[in-house]
Amino acid sequence: MKLGRWWATPWGWRFLLAFVLLAGAVVVWSSPRHRAFYFSESMRSPGERTGANPTRPAPGPAMSGALAAAGAAGPSVAPGRRLPLPDAEGRIQLRVADSPPSRLPAEGVPSGWVAKEFAGRAEVEVVRDGPRLALRLRSERSSFALYRDVVVDTNEFRFLSWSWKVVLLPVEGDVRERARDDQAAQLYVIFPRWPSPLTNSDVIGYVWDSRAPVGTRLTSTKAGNVKIIVVASGGSQRDTWRTEQRDVVHDYATLFGHPAPRVGRVAVMIDSNDTGGAAEALVGDIVFARRRSESMETPTSMLR
Repeated sequence: MKLGRWWATPWGWRFLLAFVLLAGAVVVWSSPRHRAFYFSESMRSPGERTGANPTRPAPGPAMSGALAAAGAAGPSVAPGRRLPLPDAEGRIQLRVADSPPSRLPAEGVPSGWVAKEFAGRAEVEVVRDGPRLALRLRSERSSFALYRDVVVDTNEFRFLSWSWKVVLLPVEGDVRERARDDQAAQLYVIFPRWPSPLTNSDVIGYVWDSRAPVGTRLTSTKAGNVKIIVVASGGSQRDTWRTEQRDVVHDYATLFGHPAPRVGRVAVMIDSNDTGGAAEALVGDIVFARRRSESMETPTSMLR
């Protein structure tokens, strides 16, 4: 074998293929934009990846409820939109809007987010509620989610906190029953599966349920890759802002049985399509932090 023809041998081809794959992996891993692209592709449905209707996923168990929020996300990072980076306080903050509207309330999906409708029409607006900006989500027999791309190393940023307020709960909603799986407030943390990000992702869903007790943990009745934790329940704190804080690393290890990978996307969701009712909730900023916050205040009800 001449040295100049080494690449034509079976071993030469294998070496070249391994080199190309390694170089591609280095490019993807070193670039937040490339990582976001693959994260987004991993959360699309098979139909979206093959060119089928991207706005109306086919009905059925594989594309309904929480799985839709977890596995069928829409476009990747759009031009001009940047992935959130750590701030001076060591936090990755996902704001209600990248560019706060000049006039409030402001109807429509705010900058930095992408909406996906699963049933009915998304009703979204940015509002001011007391001292804070918030996303107001309304559902009338509908189901939709707002997505945000983010790259979070859970070894460094393991604590997740957010605030939300339920205005109207779906009366018959119950996360434990497939036919009544509606919640007014849901937050999903999406973990792409490496080294195969084009498969369904592992997902943790934190929900405010109408009936299931706080502390309930279960696999979604509609998606095996989605694990649910009920962090608030019932209407006793309706119209009251609650601030939640979770150790994502601990939750992931408990639910999935192995160490948490990187986070690739976050979604907030509302639905009332299964019970045929209505729901409304407000959601504030979402934050990943290095350290647990020592002052987790739950603000009292505000005048509206």
